[in-house]
Amino acid sequence: MSTGERLSSAAASLALALEPLVRLVRPDVGRELAARRDALAAIEGWARSRSSRGETVWLHGASAGELLGAAPTIDALRASASIELVVTHFSPSGRSALERLAPAFAGFPPPDQKRACAAAVAAIQPRALVFAKLDVWPGLVSAAKNAGIPVALINGVVREESGRLGAVSRRVFRETYAALDLVGAATAEDAARLRSMGVRDEALRVTGDASYDLALARADGALEAGGWRDRFEAALPNRPAGGLRLVAGSTWAADESALLEAFDGLADSVEGRLGWQIVIAPHKPDEANIRRLVGACRSLRQPVERLSRLDDPATFPHHGVIIFDEMGRLAELYRVADVAYVGGGLSGAGLHNPLEPAAAGVPVLFGDRHDRGDARGLVAAGGGHASTRAELLARLSELRQAGLRQRMGKAARAFVESGSGAAVDSARALAPLLLPEV
Repeated sequence: MSTGERLSSAAASLALALEPLVRLVRPDVGRELAARRDALAAIEGWARSRSSRGETVWLHGASAGELLGAAPTIDALRASASIELVVTHFSPSGRSALERLAPAFAGFPPPDQKRACAAAVAAIQPRALVFAKLDVWPGLVSAAKNAGIPVALINGVVREESGRLGAVSRRVFRETYAALDLVGAATAEDAARLRSMGVRDEALRVTGDASYDLALARADGALEAGGWRDRFEAALPNRPAGGLRLVAGSTWAADESALLEAFDGLADSVEGRLGWQIVIAPHKPDEANIRRLVGACRSLRQPVERLSRLDDPATFPHHGVIIFDEMGRLAELYRVADVAYVGGGLSGAGLHNPLEPAAAGVPVLFGDRHDRGDARGLVAAGGGHASTRAELLARLSELRQAGLRQRMGKAARAFVESGSGAAVDSARALAPLLLPEV
């Protein structure tokens, strides 16, 4: 057993042992730990009841973003072969990706312990185990390899500030990364970092990041269900003459505070009199966050309403704040924006996906505290701005200029298009693992 396996197994054992105590302090986290403890039973129950045993692919991702980014590759695989998909995710948010992936089974992975992982692999009997982005688990890798099952990583991204690049982490997990049979890196820089972590040259190739393909598909409405764009357009009030709509997605408290401050400044400016409408989609749209945000708007005397009140569009402010208090569909919401803001880059919480608004062809703003390569590329291409809190008002004022919005929007869209094609390249790389005769 490698050092990484021992460390991961010990961490899993400790977390499970502390589950009763955690449940008292944080019931939500306690429930998640209990679900992970019971994950193997769920997997084995599904395996006993499954009606067919075709070519099974086990896809694992940390959360919804990683899993959705892998979806175009899964689509490309399904176009050339009949596969049965099993999906596991570390975060509960992964459930929101399941409608898009349509797996035969989905749930939490087993605890990263030798016996649990071996039992899960034996139950699922996958043709290949595929990790998305970087959420690679030593116990699962070892169990798959011991069973003669190839292991791959697709859309491989290692950010410059990743803790996995530290000397201790690289030493601990080197054997795990060296065991991977295929690693599709998003960029040459990611490939170099993965190599430094232990990935073998013969397993490594640059295939791109299929998140770009997904962003384009969602922006173009190829995946739209139920007329969501029409619903948004009908529900959101028309902009006043000369007015603009800013859609702020996956925001945290720091983003919302900065946006409202800038929005208040716009209302006092000549440009602001032409009318702005801001739609804020919080990262966590729970009731407590929504109430806090409504209170912040009212303290600034900003008209505010919740999008869930779709029955009466007349109540929505033509200028002011609309709170998007539903889960999902953020990519579709960006399509009705004039300017987009992506949250997570002011607080250090982690910048969220800038590709979705960029694919919609609108200028993209975000905070300057991030380590995302796609965000840096978007800025370099002229489609986005990384702004401090103090700069946000000036950025929004500049974007009153139609010509600037048009240039930035075209540059943003072109940037996403330039990164597309990874889905097909990743599927081609995976095909020999699934179908050795190919």
